[in-house]
Formats: sequence, structure tokens, C-alpha cells
Amino acid sequence: MKNKFTQCLLFTAGIVFFTASITFSQTVTDSFLLKKKLQFGVYNFNYLRDYEYFSPIMEGYTLFGSIVQPTLVFNSSDKVSFRAGVFVQQNFGDDSLRIRPTFLLTVRNAKNDFCFGNYRNENGHQLIEPLWFTDNLVTENIENGYNLKQKFSHLELDSWLDWNRAIKKGSDFQEKIFGGAALKFTPNKNNHQIIQFPVQIYLQHTGGQINQPDTSFYVQTILNGAVGIKSEIGEVQHYPRKFSAEAYFVYFRDFSPNPNMIFKEGNGIWALLKMKSKKGFGVEAAYWQGMNFISPKGNALMQSVTSVFPDNRYTEEERQLIFLTLKYENEIASHVTLMLSGEPYYDVKNKLLEYGIHLHLVFKINDEEKFFGRK
Repeated sequence: MKNKFTQCLLFTAGIVFFTASITFSQTVTDSFLLKKKLQFGVYNFNYLRDYEYFSPIMEGYTLFGSIVQPTLVFNSSDKVSFRAGVFVQQNFGDDSLRIRPTFLLTVRNAKNDFCFGNYRNENGHQLIEPLWFTDNLVTENIENGYNLKQKFSHLELDSWLDWNRAIKKGSDFQEKIFGGAALKFTPNKNNHQIIQFPVQIYLQHTGGQINQPDTSFYVQTILNGAVGIKSEIGEVQHYPRKFSAEAYFVYFRDFSPNPNMIFKEGNGIWALLKMKSKKGFGVEAAYWQGMNFISPKGNALMQSVTSVFPDNRYTEEERQLIFLTLKYENEIASHVTLMLSGEPYYDVKNKLLEYGIHLHLVFKINDEEKFFGRK
């Protein structure tokens, strides 16, 4: 760990030294051109996510820590940029650090935005909560592979392939792959109202051929998907500023050659209402009803199988949950965004009323990714 930490410190120092040496060793004209092409950026994500849960499906825990990612950005043109940096994460109360170099090549035009390398998945590919848990911002904050975003007159598409874990010959573990696509079809759009039809689907595969054979390893391919409708009203002069209503049919299927999961197929209904004021205050109400549902990347509370150790065989075929979220999200200073939320929920079957509290503080300089010519 010390050697790895030292290498990353030297790598960061090299970035700063390289930037400084270029800036001060060139002529005035060259310095001006390089300044336009080279930028030093910083991303800092501070988080506190606390769950006071005693559910038989998901027990409470706390995620408390900080992520720092300094990067050197080289923009060879308006369409091509390359990022090199260091990702450092510390969970408070834990002496260990998670440290790794990051590289990202981005090619874009008016309709396409293609990233290849180590990219942050800050919006979860816009997947809904049963398919993508917001805790992944902390636990799975960087994806490795490619991400393609495309925008057309009535259609937006986000497709990706994330190589979670690779194997080598003789590895005593399995490879993991996560890939999918999320699209939004918008047939009707004006200044005040948007009607959308989202479709979301992804696969998570666990397997491998060159790793060590082990009878406890199972080749597993899980599909999760959702199809829905969303209506959003915004930019009106009266409170609230934005209002949206969404409803989804959610699906799960185990396509493994020799399925070993408790449930092989399941589904659910996810419906939610959102209101957001001009000053950043928001209210969200949601309802979940799932039947035999499993989602490896989704909210553990919504699944029919437990994540509580050691009761790993406990199940609830049907889950009925009601959520209420009170949220404040706004830019409180230059380059600093605050998000604070309280999220109580009610478990209908187990008659549990529990809550979670979330705090995010994000600091960014020269770290805004541009998509389709806009931030």
C-alpha cells in the first residue's frame, strides 16, 4: 500500500510539474495556445449516507468519507479531449485508502459523445432506483470501459460496457461484466411540458474460462429492465418550478445456463412523483411493489432476497414499500454543490417505518463534462 501510495503521489506531482514546466518554458504565444488546450481539474465528492434500517431484507449501515480526483485535461480540439488523473478514496474510520490512476479519452460532436477509459457514472446512466442504487456513487463510483451517449431529434441513448473485474489464467475468482442501454423517446416537447417513454435494460455477467475451476463458481447472466412513461412540467412561474410523474414496469430474469438463484424471474411496479422549487427544495413520493425481484445493481431494500448477513436464504416473494424524500440541492458557493435529504420509508408487510439521511458536498474545478455542446 505504501509503494502504491508513493507511486500515485509521484504521478500527481508529475502532472503538476509537467503543467508548470510547459506554462513557464514557452513563448507568450505558445503559452497562450497551451493554456487553451491544457487544464488542471479537481473533483472532490464528500459523502455521508446513513441508514437506520432493521429490515429483514436490508440492514442499516453508514457510508462516510471523501473522494478526490485531480486530473490533467488536454483538449486537442473542440471534439477530442484526454484526461489523466489519480482517484483517491478514504472511508472515514478506515485507515486504508483506495488509490488508482485514471485515463479517459472523449470524442464528441453535435449528436454523439463517446468516452473510453475510466469514467465516473454520476447519474447512474439515468437508471431508476430499482435498477441502480444511489449508493453506487460511493461503492462503484468509477466504471471501466466505454460510454456512448447519442442525441437525435426525439431520441436520447446512453449505452455502456463496464468491465468490473478481469481475470488472468489461473485466477481464483471470476470475471464480472456490466453493460446495457437506456433510451428516452420524446415525441412531444415544448417550453412547459415534456412527455417521455424511457426504456432501460442491462446485463450483469459473472464467469470466465481461464480461471481456476471451482465447483462453488457459477456462470451467471442476469437481465434487468424497465419500460415506462414520464411527464414533466417545468419553467412555470408559480411554485413548484418543476413537477414530474413517472411509472415503470420493471423486469428481472436469470439467463444462467445452470441457474442457482432462489428466483429465476420477477417483476415490479415503480411509480413516483417529484416536485422541485426554484430555490432547490424538493419533495418526492414513490411506491414500489415487487414480486420475486432481484437486481444486483439496484436498491437492496426493493429486492425479494435479503442482503442481511448471515440470513442469506431469507426471502419475501412480494415487497410493498412507500417512500417519501425531502431534499435540498443547490450551488451554495462557487464550484460547490450541496445535497441534503431525509428519506423515510414504510414497509407494508413488515409494518416498519424507517429512514435514511444523506449529505453530499461536491467541489469541482475544470471538471464539467460537455455533452452535445452543452454542460
